Amino acid sequence: MTTLLADWTHGVHHDGSAQYVSHPLPKINAKVTLKLRVPTDAPVKSIFIRVMEDGEIPKFPMEKEAENSLFTLWAGEIEIKQPRVDYHFKLMTDVGAYYYNAIGISRAESPDYYDFTLLADYHAPLWVRDQVFYQIFPERFHNGDPTNDVQDGEWVREGVPARKVQWGELPTPWRKGRSVDFFGGDIQGITQKLDYIQALGITALYLTPIFTAGSNHHYDITDFSEVDPHFGGNPALADLRAALTNRNMRLMLDITPNHVGVTHHWFVAAEKNHTAPEAAYFFYDADKQFFETWLGVPSLLKLNYSSPKLRDLMYRQPDSALRRWLQPPYAIDAWRLDVANMTGNLRMLQLDHDVWEEMRPYLKNDNPDIYIMGEYFMDGTPHTQGDELDATMNYQGFNIPVRRWLGGEDIGVADEQPYGDTHLLPTDAMALQWRRFMAAVPYTIALQQFNQLDSHDTTRILQMVRGDKALQRLGTALLMAFPGVPCLYYGGEIGMTGGKDPDNRRCMPWDETTWDKALLAFHQRIVEIRKQSPALKHGGFQLLYAEDDTIAFLRESPEQSMIFVGYRGMTTLAENNIPVAHGGLADGTELKDLLSGKIFAVQDGGIVLTDVARGAAFMLEIVSR
Repeated sequence: MTTLLADWTHGVHHDGSAQYVSHPLPKINAKVTLKLRVPTDAPVKSIFIRVMEDGEIPKFPMEKEAENSLFTLWAGEIEIKQPRVDYHFKLMTDVGAYYYNAIGISRAESPDYYDFTLLADYHAPLWVRDQVFYQIFPERFHNGDPTNDVQDGEWVREGVPARKVQWGELPTPWRKGRSVDFFGGDIQGITQKLDYIQALGITALYLTPIFTAGSNHHYDITDFSEVDPHFGGNPALADLRAALTNRNMRLMLDITPNHVGVTHHWFVAAEKNHTAPEAAYFFYDADKQFFETWLGVPSLLKLNYSSPKLRDLMYRQPDSALRRWLQPPYAIDAWRLDVANMTGNLRMLQLDHDVWEEMRPYLKNDNPDIYIMGEYFMDGTPHTQGDELDATMNYQGFNIPVRRWLGGEDIGVADEQPYGDTHLLPTDAMALQWRRFMAAVPYTIALQQFNQLDSHDTTRILQMVRGDKALQRLGTALLMAFPGVPCLYYGGEIGMTGGKDPDNRRCMPWDETTWDKALLAFHQRIVEIRKQSPALKHGGFQLLYAEDDTIAFLRESPEQSMIFVGYRGMTTLAENNIPVAHGGLADGTELKDLLSGKIFAVQDGGIVLTDVARGAAFMLEIVSR
């Protein structure tokens, strides 16, 4: 049996932004005012804030603060007495109580897991909210110094000799090439192309691993203390850092805390002598005479965090793998932690929470604003509660549902698995997945989750939508409008395509005659809108409409209100009526589409969009109420 909710319930709204929370990042003992927007015609007699406090659930009354013809703003005060404060609202009506938390409103109570959350004394890396990142696979971006290129036969990996390949050829599949086809991209090449990157509007770089390794992807790191000489070595990284600082740009590097390459000196020592001190850094099965590897890949040896010495070398010591690069002349701003989901975990040994919780203060003491982001293709929300990671690669909370909504393929399809789903994700299902994963973290964390349409590990978005650039533009606009930190994958802005890796790691073409200049201009425009919008960078989130092929949501901050509308349908709609009254927008409110410049007005509780073509995206800024 389904309990149908009254229409007024759709207009109840609160989120963790400054629009509804007086101090989104409170200090211990601070008093915080919470606000809840309720339709004026709702049969609500009183409202209480239910707080989880020392294991008890005190309830604090709310009072009406403001009212108009559409909604009433209720306000109540709570005191922050503990590091984490979870709360939800209890609305009293003539027909009984309603409960409202981060997942929505219901007549039934929910687990506290979906309560709104405030973190006390949490030092957020606030700078990330203002960034638009650009992910670069260094070996394929630009060859800035041909003298440091890998040469034919320089080494052999799993029986395959290293090869120097002509720029622009297609990458060799892993089973044949063993990831030792090299095109010559390096850090000098990135530094030389900063004018291009900055003209795109980018403010921060994310580089896949650059440390010494035996493959083109460099996830088989053999020395955490040295930038690969084929990438220009440590001096090239110092030069890039200086160039980025001069441009007021940020830098995130990628590292593998879960494993090392087979030629790393720790493993060389352990393999030679199973009683050597370094052997404790790995998992060795004496009966099978086998060292544990990452997913059975023999060149990637899994690290054992039950070893105190390994923890010293990875993050405790000042010159450890994760801390040395926080110091000048490199002074990186962020870490991306590869396969964070596996780090510290192997069968009976499950140390992931322990490792991240212990690691965090070491890095934060060196740089309180360091951004610590982990790779999770699955649910990473248990690790993003304020005491471990600052964010994850938000695959489940953004990337995967959006890609399925636009292109209809989940990860199982690319991996040719029998559980692959090729059906387009229904719009309401995408919205529900967003809401679930956003509700599972404090809202301040949601604003710093790392969002991408594609990456070096996924089919490129243009390939996913089968070459439909209208859908690519829609996805990019959605990326810029959604809560969290947006990141573009290199080359997507000029029309690069590519399938499962390594095809998604093709060389960046620098012949501008091959570029889609209109697509590039769109990316520049949408990035600029994001950078100039307080609502998109810092604002709250309210879903307005998720039916058929149309999605619409509201982003609000004290300085600005924006509505995003996106349409994926096959046919052009003569009219598309988007209801907005439940977002607090009265008839007569005017909105300007920042992409087209057109002006729209709210009529009869909605916005009527005309001639809405496949892939249409609207960035509607409220200009008058």
